[in-house]
Amino acid sequence: MLAGIGLLGAAGTAAAADNGQWSVLPAANTLGQRPYFYLAAAPGQAVTDSVTIANRTDRPRTFRLYAADAYNTARDGGFALRGPEEPRTATGAWTALARERVTVPAKTAVDVGFTLTVPDRAEPGDHPGAVVALEDRPADTAVRGIGVQQAVAARLYLRVTGPTAPALAVEDLRTDRRGGSGAEVSYTLHNLGNVTLRPRATLTASGALGRGLLSRPLPGLPAELLPGQRVRLTARWADPPALEWAEVAVVARADGAAARATAGHAAHPALNGLLAAGLALVAAAWSALGAASGRMARMSDRSPETTSPHRAGFACFVGRPNAGKSTLTNALVGTKVAITSNRPQTTRHTVRGIVHRPDAQLVLVDTPGLHKPRTLLGERLNDVVRATWSEVDVIGFCLPADQKLGPGDKFIVKELAGIKKTPKIAIITKTDLVESKVVGEQLLAVHQLAEELGFEWAEIVPVSAVGDNQVQLLADLIAPMLPKSPPLYPEGDLTDEPEMVMVAELIREAALEGVRDELPHSIAVVVEEMIPRENRPADRPLLDIHANLFIERPSQKGIIIGPKGARLKEVGMKSRKHIEALLGTPVFLDLHVKVAKDWQRDPKQLRKLGF
Repeated sequence: MLAGIGLLGAAGTAAAADNGQWSVLPAANTLGQRPYFYLAAAPGQAVTDSVTIANRTDRPRTFRLYAADAYNTARDGGFALRGPEEPRTATGAWTALARERVTVPAKTAVDVGFTLTVPDRAEPGDHPGAVVALEDRPADTAVRGIGVQQAVAARLYLRVTGPTAPALAVEDLRTDRRGGSGAEVSYTLHNLGNVTLRPRATLTASGALGRGLLSRPLPGLPAELLPGQRVRLTARWADPPALEWAEVAVVARADGAAARATAGHAAHPALNGLLAAGLALVAAAWSALGAASGRMARMSDRSPETTSPHRAGFACFVGRPNAGKSTLTNALVGTKVAITSNRPQTTRHTVRGIVHRPDAQLVLVDTPGLHKPRTLLGERLNDVVRATWSEVDVIGFCLPADQKLGPGDKFIVKELAGIKKTPKIAIITKTDLVESKVVGEQLLAVHQLAEELGFEWAEIVPVSAVGDNQVQLLADLIAPMLPKSPPLYPEGDLTDEPEMVMVAELIREAALEGVRDELPHSIAVVVEEMIPRENRPADRPLLDIHANLFIERPSQKGIIIGPKGARLKEVGMKSRKHIEALLGTPVFLDLHVKVAKDWQRDPKQLRKLGF
């Protein structure tokens, strides 16, 4: 009867792969003894090596040999191996030993070769495992009928060549009072990347007004956190404040990756609910604004979360008109793909911006502002928004920090509450325009609104696209929510917008500047043709662009053209500058102003103008 298997060789030296009776080590190479196997191979490639099994006893021993996958133990994060009957998915499945059983004479060593064949579609990065020698028969024991098999293993560190990226997350940080005056801090370290990490972590705590309470390194971390592994860890906080609410933070770093998570702590459970959230927001008014999570009492600030395998998908930004959706899209992409204006309803169709990351490709869909429609155009724009959020992988609801949560916001959130399966992120935009206290109030308001409607935000994130504050964090939060997928667009593509559409939008953006409030909704631009000028020298190309700028009434012509054509000339000069930057070539822009009477309400005119 098999009572258990003891897998040795988990320590950091070659001598650890030895139980005093036999040892398992990589066969010596020309440089001498090797502590572990360090192998590298490309997908589709095979490598060969040999393992040495040395019998130190005075009688022959028979061993069962197999290759195993490695993992981190739940108890302390130690290096552990799958048993011989457990499923093998990586190194253990890819390794074929020349002999599955071997008898080693007394005081003798035997070499056994093996071939490791990496599949064509193997993920790049680290795939740790081991070659294990398991005694073939249980040793004699004092209890009749029970045997304990021992196994000794030589670690095998395999690196599949290709892109590698370290990424680390601190998850589910909690603090619990544990009798007396002490508290227990528990958290999970999660290796999100595709390389082995050697983590370090620090525990800090601060009072409601930023007063430092604690700062010390955390002991007991795993020596190696393997790719994809999670380890739950605890630490003791000996003297937390008895009456004061505190913010506890765990900051972890490892080999180019960093992560941070925070949680509220209060001596009395009643303070850990809405009151704690309110205190946290008061504290935010006195200190630099941190990242906010969907649970308000737990905030996170993570480095780029690189998952393996690659993720790709669509995330849309929705909200009232002029909520900062287009500016945020541009900031995430790193260049202008959507036009912006301080006028509401600037965006009239979905604009896709593409963010390329090592771990993911984010296709951001900027949508028109959802509003109470007064025209057929407004109705169609609202239909575009609803059709978009029904098809994407993540929905980002944008709420400006400088505007109170209003009926329009509540209407949109109520509709979003009916979308059950798609994760929803609340994004507080324009945080650079208000004080931290106002941002905190907005965070609490949007959190409470979701609670009233019976759902929970996946995250709540305050950002400033203009100030580049927490824009990268937003991308870090969206990426893990996307499905596993190869890139959807080629590297280097920043949008899938046709050039003629982008040129038309740049002209409309220039036309929107400086006009009266009622006119922006009446402006539409159509590019009729873009033709290279003939008979130009190869080093002096010129692109002729002919475009029509439509308004709804003859009386609006004078506003767009301006005195002696000055206004239209200014529109041409400003838009041409952006068009040339977009296309990378000199441009001659020919603009004409035309009247399409009441086009916002005319189905035929809307079709003609592309709506």
